[in-house]
Amino acid sequence: MSILLAVLLAYAYSPGDSSWNLVTLGDIPERAILFAELAAKDGGRSTLDLATMLEIAGRFAEAENCYTLALNSTTDPALSEWLENRISGTRNLDTLVILSIELNNMSDGDIRDISVEIPLPESHPPYQTVQRLTGIFIAERNILVQHIELLPAGSTIVLPLILHVTQQPYNFRPLPALYPTLSGSVSLEDISSLARAITIPETQTGPGPCLEIAYILQDRAAAAGLELQIIGGLLRNGRDDLLFHAWNLIPRTGMPIDVTLFQADSLRGIGHCPTDIIPLWSYEYTDGHEVSVFYPQQNEDLDVSIEASFADPELIEGLLNLFPICMMTN
Repeated sequence: MSILLAVLLAYAYSPGDSSWNLVTLGDIPERAILFAELAAKDGGRSTLDLATMLEIAGRFAEAENCYTLALNSTTDPALSEWLENRISGTRNLDTLVILSIELNNMSDGDIRDISVEIPLPESHPPYQTVQRLTGIFIAERNILVQHIELLPAGSTIVLPLILHVTQQPYNFRPLPALYPTLSGSVSLEDISSLARAITIPETQTGPGPCLEIAYILQDRAAAAGLELQIIGGLLRNGRDDLLFHAWNLIPRTGMPIDVTLFQADSLRGIGHCPTDIIPLWSYEYTDGHEVSVFYPQQNEDLDVSIEASFADPELIEGLLNLFPICMMTN
């Protein structure tokens, strides 16, 4: 589990644990916000409750002000980190992201005819646009492909992909009570019950269980007749740290369902699109992999990794001088 999700699990507001019965999964009534405003005058944690309600209600500028007020009055490092992420999540995002795919030939022999595949980055309207700025990879239907003729023994190659991401915080509320399936419909409560029934492994280090959980929800939803996609993207943790993450999406509506987050924070876990969570692509065409590598000499030792970071302007300028610019909007 990522550090960001661990902090969310520790500090996120959850209506299931609250005595505020006016708050529902589907919507945030105006009277609930008014009640929260009155409670916030008592100080303490009530300010966070109010900020969360404002965020989920789509009143992002007001939520940012409340989160900032809480940040200025706390001395808890973990809570401060969570508040900084929430502040980031309520602000518009306009940035360059660089994905770096690194191949390291660990063997004693050369490796030839390597094909590198990653999912095709795509926009998520109405709240996000993704543009590819370089032509290093070639689009082939729903994936990007790059061919490497030769990677000598002991050598390393880095393949960059630069994305321009513009995104605004968005919320799908009020959420529909029913979702159409091939044989009828599934209720919002049915979906939330499926999400609550999944057991999340307790882990604080290493890769999180998000992709495995997304597959489990997809299978269980399919048994109920509801089609779900598995999409991937990035979690913003602090100002500079980007972590890969996976969750589900209802294709017909574009509405996200994040089981990992939902069980701790059911308000944010369904239908919420803050800018500290950046969707990038569907895993449908790459079997759940951010990067796949194929080559004939499978007995050779090839180490593969992918990293994401906000792009340094000087680095971007150098890369764009080396590689052809190919502006493409999905």
